[in-house]
Amino acid sequence: MIVESDVEPATVDFDINVGVAVPETVTLHPLPPRIIELVPAYRNYVYFILADGRIVIVEPSSHKVVYIIA
Repeated sequence: MIVESDVEPATVDFDINVGVAVPETVTLHPLPPRIIELVPAYRNYVYFILADGRIVIVEPSSHKVVYIIA
């Protein structure tokens, strides 16, 4: 679903954990519609992908990590 999108992995220099604020220097992308269909609560959430393939879902108003898909 997300793997099908054309998003470049982000290079980060901070620990990735739930609750961590993501710096504004990291480019965030809207979640694909298929994800919203599966998890409607994530409708306005954004994400980025790490070089190791983990997908990081971020709450946009706080910029905090809410979920990490390994």
